[in-house]
Amino acid sequence: MTIGKLISARRKILRMTQYDLAVLIGVSKSAVAKWETDRGVPDRVNLKRLSEVINVPLEQLYRSIDSSEIQDVDLKVNITPDVIALLESFGYKVIRPGEDEGIKEE
Repeated sequence: MTIGKLISARRKILRMTQYDLAVLIGVSKSAVAKWETDRGVPDRVNLKRLSEVINVPLEQLYRSIDSSEIQDVDLKVNITPDVIALLESFGYKVIRPGEDEGIKEE
């Protein structure tokens, strides 16, 4: 199950709207919608808050991110701010365009 489907399912079980969840976490409703449609992932701080609000262990949220299907793409061309945030949430240092290209593990 992707993290988006997990968030959506738990939110519905808890009978919350996307807006309700957003308020409890401290983000916008559009951020929650983006997460639920797997167009983005919460950063480390928001993952912790999300874990507490929807009562899902943080480790399970990380596993759902890890188990999401990853497409084979050219990261030099297709890396997005969401991908950078995800990599940085796992402790990777992403070198921005214009710097030495590549991804380094800290």
